[in-house]
Amino acid sequence: MANVSDMLKLPLVVTAVTSTLVALAAGAVAQTVPPNLPAAIICYAQADQSWRVGYLFRVEQNGDAIYMTPGGRLSALVNAKGVVAAPTNRPAGVDCYGKTLDELRSIGRIMEFQRAK
Repeated sequence: MANVSDMLKLPLVVTAVTSTLVALAAGAVAQTVPPNLPAAIICYAQADQSWRVGYLFRVEQNGDAIYMTPGGRLSALVNAKGVVAAPTNRPAGVDCYGKTLDELRSIGRIMEFQRAK
C-alpha cells in the first residue's frame, strides 16, 4: 500500500509533467526558420581579392542572424531588418556590409535553403 507522502506527491508530478509537455509543444510551434533568411551569404574581400562565404550559424530571439565562415574566424550579423551590419570590433573588410539581403539576392550573392514541399 502506498504511503500518504507518496500520494500527496502524485498531483505535483502530474502538474510538472503536464506543464513541461505544454511548454515543449508551444516551443515546437514557435521554432521555425525565419522565411527570408538565406542559408549563406557570399561577400568579396577587396584587400586579398578573395570570396568569403558565411553560413547561417544562429538566429537570435530578436531576429538578428549570425553568419559564420567555416573556420569560425569571421562572422557577420544580419539585423532583423535584413541589413548586413558592419562590424564594430574591426574594419569592414568585405563588400556585403551595409547591403540588404534583397540587394545581395539581386546580384547573386545569396545561397537559399532548399525547402521541402
